[in-house]
Amino acid sequence: MKRKHPLLTARKASVIDLDTANALFAAILKSDIPFGYQQANCHNITHYISLLLASKGYQCAKIWAFAPVVYSSSSSKLISFADKKNISPGGRIDWGFHVAPILQVRIGTKVRKMVIDPGLFPKSPVRYRTWLAKLKTRKLIYLIMDSEWYLFNSSMIPNSQLSPDYNEIQPNVKLPDWFADKLITDFFKYEDDCLEQHWIEKGLAINETALAFYESEVKHLLHSKVNHELVEDYKMLSGNVFNFETVFRDQNWNYEMNEDFQFRHQAIIAKYREIYEATLKKWQASVAALLIAAPKKRKK
Repeated sequence: MKRKHPLLTARKASVIDLDTANALFAAILKSDIPFGYQQANCHNITHYISLLLASKGYQCAKIWAFAPVVYSSSSSKLISFADKKNISPGGRIDWGFHVAPILQVRIGTKVRKMVIDPGLFPKSPVRYRTWLAKLKTRKLIYLIMDSEWYLFNSSMIPNSQLSPDYNEIQPNVKLPDWFADKLITDFFKYEDDCLEQHWIEKGLAINETALAFYESEVKHLLHSKVNHELVEDYKMLSGNVFNFETVFRDQNWNYEMNEDFQFRHQAIIAKYREIYEATLKKWQASVAALLIAAPKKRKK
């Protein structure tokens, strides 16, 4: 019989009471994670939280939600919602997928699956169906899996166009062909290249730097009629995570962040490159400390 959640190990995640869940939620809020920048890096935030919980002796799981654009070649449907900060160039935040930590919480005689996602629910953990409903996406699919699975690869083309050699590779997750014609496959752990290249730390540093840029450089200009062009440039830079990563993480350029754009804003870019580098070092130290602190045995 095919398992509903093939990468979820039964009884691996800790079962905790509601008071403990709320206490852990409060500790997460105090950990300086940049929840306020929602454009990207949910997988890095989620994995960092899993390390934080492990350092306290608790094991969480993860819940992954996939928009139709990820698993269907005939759909362009994304998880999409209004950007309350008004930093996105188009006024909306779009995700192909979203992921968050999930806890097993004993309430009365039942164990409930509750999600920690302060970006969407800043007050407390919520039941996983409440979390899914918040995403407001038709034909959304979800998987619950062990916390060790960091990220996934997916095919950009229909399964029928994959090479024979690729089809011989057995994916660790495969959706039914009648439902999905693109693979969500090859979930991988935080090791090898992603560990050595500090993907989590870079993701958190990007989000924190972008949030700082918004608070100091963009927020006070949003309603200015005089600085309209500057606001549009700043939103294109910081409201599009791919542009922000290109300029600050990669120190590179693309068709929007071209030489002319970066020359016009060279002073502010130089300033925030320094901020990004300092922030990256902070998160590298934090992740290293969590990896050392994580106990070998978890609390039940």
